[in-house]
Amino acid sequence: MKQILTGKTALITGASSGIGKAIACRFAQEGAAVILTGRRQDRLEAVSQQIRDMGGKCAYLAGDCGIPAFAQELYRFACTFEVPDILVCSAGIALRAPTLEMTLEQWNQVMDVNLTFPMLLSQHCIRGFLEKGSGKIVMISSTAAKNVNMGASPSYGASKAGMVYLTRHFASEFGGRGIYCNAICPGPVDTEITQTWTPEHRQKVLSSLPLGRMGTPDDIANCALFLASGMSDYINGESILVNGGRYMD
Repeated sequence: MKQILTGKTALITGASSGIGKAIACRFAQEGAAVILTGRRQDRLEAVSQQIRDMGGKCAYLAGDCGIPAFAQELYRFACTFEVPDILVCSAGIALRAPTLEMTLEQWNQVMDVNLTFPMLLSQHCIRGFLEKGSGKIVMISSTAAKNVNMGASPSYGASKAGMVYLTRHFASEFGGRGIYCNAICPGPVDTEITQTWTPEHRQKVLSSLPLGRMGTPDDIANCALFLASGMSDYINGESILVNGGRYMD
């Protein structure tokens, strides 16, 4: 069977673990060369080795997606490997500070990683896409972009809603020039973060899911693959809920 991303290069943030790692491995399985970033170099090296062991092509650069200047550094590094055809913005953080206790520093911390960095990195990638005449962006947003999540600070939901707006804006502004931008809004996904939940909270979440199970990183990766490939060539500006039916729009 033909690999559906053969000849493509994907730049993926937040790729050292969880959803970003799953996306990197799934794209590599489908023939893409992948460029990874995350804060933890040891984990990036482990993911890269896993991809190389399966015969994939991979490079990585460790860095902090909360630092605006890293966006340009990362894009320049990517272009020394290969100019990206696909951008996946998966890096994200969440704080649990209540509204009246949240500081400006905490607000900015979440916004810098979840919204400002995707905007800046997208600027660089879109310029490259325009030269190529095509490109795909996949934003990893959250169900919190569309429905209140009282388990996180308001900065998280606001930043993820901002990603959905960027998705629509980019699709509207650049769709006529061969550039696609779509978002995925995951619900509860079984990652290192959710594995720290108490049994009581996990059961409460499970009871709210019509499918009766948590999502997996691979569930999100499969949707990202669809949006990054030619299978989604008449879909632009959408934000797709991947949450087991917990919230329906």
